[in-house]
Amino acid sequence: MKIVAKTFYGLEEVLSNELKALGAKSIKVGNRVVEFDGDKEMMYKANLWLRTAISVLIPVKNFTFKDERDFKKQLSHINFGEYMHLNKTFAVKGAVNSKLFTYSKYPMLLLKDAIVDFFNDRYGQRPSVDAKSPKILFDLHIAENRCTISMNSSGAPLFQRGYRKGTGDAPLNEAMAAGLIMLAGWDQKSNLIDPVCGSGTIPIEAALMVNGIPANIARKQYSFMFWPDFDRQLWENILNAAPNTPKRDLGFSIIGSDTDGDVILKARNNIKALPLGKTVSFEIKDFKDVDPPKGGGMLICNPPYGVRLDDDGVWDLYKELGDFFKKKMQGYTCWVISPNMEAFKRLELKPSSKIHIFNGPLSCDFRKYEVFEGSMVEHKYGEDTNQRRKTRQRK
Repeated sequence: MKIVAKTFYGLEEVLSNELKALGAKSIKVGNRVVEFDGDKEMMYKANLWLRTAISVLIPVKNFTFKDERDFKKQLSHINFGEYMHLNKTFAVKGAVNSKLFTYSKYPMLLLKDAIVDFFNDRYGQRPSVDAKSPKILFDLHIAENRCTISMNSSGAPLFQRGYRKGTGDAPLNEAMAAGLIMLAGWDQKSNLIDPVCGSGTIPIEAALMVNGIPANIARKQYSFMFWPDFDRQLWENILNAAPNTPKRDLGFSIIGSDTDGDVILKARNNIKALPLGKTVSFEIKDFKDVDPPKGGGMLICNPPYGVRLDDDGVWDLYKELGDFFKKKMQGYTCWVISPNMEAFKRLELKPSSKIHIFNGPLSCDFRKYEVFEGSMVEHKYGEDTNQRRKTRQRK
């Protein structure tokens, strides 16, 4: 069957690579989506394993329509009993971009009514709508006169992993955190540091990756569990086959730190919900006081964007962060995500790479800073730098 995985803008290729590793076929990358072919087993695995997906959809009906009346007629021909039982709550969500409707949410109301009417006509009873936590979730997508109705097999977004019990202000989304780690190209063999970790999302997602543990190992519920054709034995086989124990000795460190003791406590509580043992070390510490482990590695951070700080506070923060990189992070590759282009300048470092990405509704840059030991010239030319310099002087 055709399957569609939704993601954030900028993470499409990363998600595509995840699907290749999972064994998906006929992968096609789109805007915020990746389409692929698979069976029920693949759909279950996608929900369990995908780190950068928001949801996994199964398209069940595609049609074109002439106008609103024709749209309602097409809906009346659908056998919704194939997709849900009468006693299950449901909801309709989606996106509409069509001049045929003056109110973009109206088609969703029509689909909801069509589902209710189907069961009422057939059984004399109406299924209940639950907009907050439905058991069955329909996804409606309309582009002009083309309609696709899909079953959302995930239900609640997949970034709701089930392990995060507490957060600080403006926490980084779990799927976004995993995506940043993958975009940065962390080799899973060297130190990884987040010196402004908040409730610990980046270090925790990194620990799940390096231990080979599925992203949603702590999650208890998916919408596909309430479908008429749910195969409980197949799902239990997939879940039982998934690794769920940490490695004893990584040989490197994953460290999260923050000045706020309350959020570090939340980070420590969050990781307790996962089979990660002592893979991550969380510290109450100002980033200026962090002493990175020897051997180099990678730093990935999501500093405050400036929404809650005045301009001077933001400028000072980023200036201090840049000084920290230059003074203490030699031999590390440092990555920073932010929508604040002016704040980036305060780092006073030239990025070697920029990736445009959306963190929710915010248009951001994810920038790479390589902090070399010694000067840039010495890094580029190696130990014979002085000899090259003397040669040029003689010439």
